[in-house]
Amino acid sequence: MKIILSGIGRQRQEGWCWPLFLLAVVLLGWIKEVPAHPTRLETGLPYSAEARAALPIPSAATPGQLQGGIGPLRLGLFGDLFATYRLASRQDQLFHEFELSRIQLSGWVSYEELAGVNITVDTVRSSSSRSYFGVDGDAILPRLKWAFAETTPWKHYLSLRAGIVPDLLLQYAEASWGFRVQGPTGLERDGLFTPGDLGAWVEAALPGQLGSVALQLGNGEGISLREQNNGKNLTAALRVAPLRARAPDLLLHALFRDGSIGAGSAADRRVSGGLTYAGARLGLGAIATAALGYRGIGDRWAAHLTTWLRGELPACFALLGRADVLWPDVSQRDAVQLRLIGGLAYSLPALMRLLISYEGTLPFGSLSAQVPAITEHAFLVQAEVRL
Repeated sequence: MKIILSGIGRQRQEGWCWPLFLLAVVLLGWIKEVPAHPTRLETGLPYSAEARAALPIPSAATPGQLQGGIGPLRLGLFGDLFATYRLASRQDQLFHEFELSRIQLSGWVSYEELAGVNITVDTVRSSSSRSYFGVDGDAILPRLKWAFAETTPWKHYLSLRAGIVPDLLLQYAEASWGFRVQGPTGLERDGLFTPGDLGAWVEAALPGQLGSVALQLGNGEGISLREQNNGKNLTAALRVAPLRARAPDLLLHALFRDGSIGAGSAADRRVSGGLTYAGARLGLGAIATAALGYRGIGDRWAAHLTTWLRGELPACFALLGRADVLWPDVSQRDAVQLRLIGGLAYSLPALMRLLISYEGTLPFGSLSAQVPAITEHAFLVQAEVRL
């Protein structure tokens, strides 16, 4: 399972980029070669075969992945930084700003192939967008995003985690999308899922490397709130690699969550299904979600569909495109929010990638009259640095 870090989740460049990467490896010779048995980015423990194919694994040609060893212990450090210039047209006004979109740093320690610990810190605003209160007004603050212990008592066939654990679906979507620097996936941005939660989960590999099944028990309040009711979220996820011999990067996903949120125990249930393909040069996916309980309203049914495509080009360029469709209340079928994203990326040697993209958010039906208006057109120039 993969914590989705965009800088970490970047696919290794090939073709024209290889000479530059080899030069970077020579200059950064103290970066350790990963053992023949691939390991999890999060804790250094063994991956199952299907996850190993579908998620990016650090290697000597992956700058920013620092690994070493002290006796039976292995240690890893990785992170990313996103800097953004945004020019946006919103409510008939043109607005532009510089922002530090994210700093994220993860460290892990593993003992042989039995146990590991992960601590991940990232940055957030201390108050919501356009708010007039918060810590020091609206400061950028560090927070614990993930903090968990993991054990794999039976090689990669069984994994158990406890603490602030990552979501069971988001990391696969982010690994396939590969451009977290542009912004959160539609699943996260539109409030269907959060990056993690306090709780525990167990994951078991299916026979014949066909995939895996996982169960998670958590508070349900995500990483921004403590538990507010006695209910717990139970999530089950199934991943299947139908073409494991020819295309192990292709995974089918099915997820069900029975949960609640808030002091009133409002329903917060999810059913999701779709596919992701996370190849080195090509990534694509589509995930549909039905939600009972949305934005804290427990009796509201909402629906969501996100699709994306990215492709590596010669000379270290890449194209990306994504569409997110949200029905915030399915009883109003014409009330639809559409988000369109398209852009071009260029990878510099070793540590940086530059991205230019357009993002448009368009309302339809009754959402067109919503105040403040949803409509927004934005042009983004971004730099992604792998630490």
